[in-house]
Amino acid sequence: MSERVAIVTGGTGALGRSVVRKFSDEGLKVYVPVVTLHEFTEVFDKSQTADSVEFKLKRIFGFECNAIDENSVIEFLNNVNSLEKGKIDYLINTVGGISPASNVSELQSTELDKMIDLNFKSAFYFTRETLKVMLKNNFGRIISIGAIAGLNTTPGRFAYSFAKAGVINLMDTVSEELKDKNIRCNTIIPGIIDTPANREWGSPDDIKKWTKPEQISDIIYNFISDEFSSVRSSHIKVYGAY
Repeated sequence: MSERVAIVTGGTGALGRSVVRKFSDEGLKVYVPVVTLHEFTEVFDKSQTADSVEFKLKRIFGFECNAIDENSVIEFLNNVNSLEKGKIDYLINTVGGISPASNVSELQSTELDKMIDLNFKSAFYFTRETLKVMLKNNFGRIISIGAIAGLNTTPGRFAYSFAKAGVINLMDTVSEELKDKNIRCNTIIPGIIDTPANREWGSPDDIKKWTKPEQISDIIYNFISDEFSSVRSSHIKVYGAY
């Protein structure tokens, strides 16, 4: 893995940073698109903390990028592609978010657009641009984060459900289109992830049932390994006890 290059979108989020750290610990070089480099430094620079006593060289790099802006994503990919001389092996799409529940009769078009931009278009832009590099190398692994709502009809969550269903279909479509190009796409379908934001509303009993970000990171790492090189178009349900 020491020669492999990965991009992790949403890499400063609760799940994304877990994926980044897992990949880095395993020797991968990881690029993270971030809103600001200050945010990137706050999350990943431990040189001035107690952790620096056990310092381990980590190859984690950040570039400013607006994940829902097409041109910004293109610029980010061009930068990584140039630095890595045309080599990007893995893309992990973790950017996403959910809006307050709203029945269709009350759903504002602005909220629908927001969910599509954040959950679907971000994954689409990064996937499309990364594929341009992967196709030249006849190799690539892409994993995106879906949602239960993307598989099942969920009242009050149409905007989120629609966007996540799009992500799942995107992964399946690319995987079918490029199955002869050694490019594999899969989707992780988590239940509720044990994040600080979710803990604000979850009870102690609820939290015990949730999936840890580290558990999902381990699964993602396994799925990019050669051991799972034949697996494509899969929906990996990581529900915990949810």
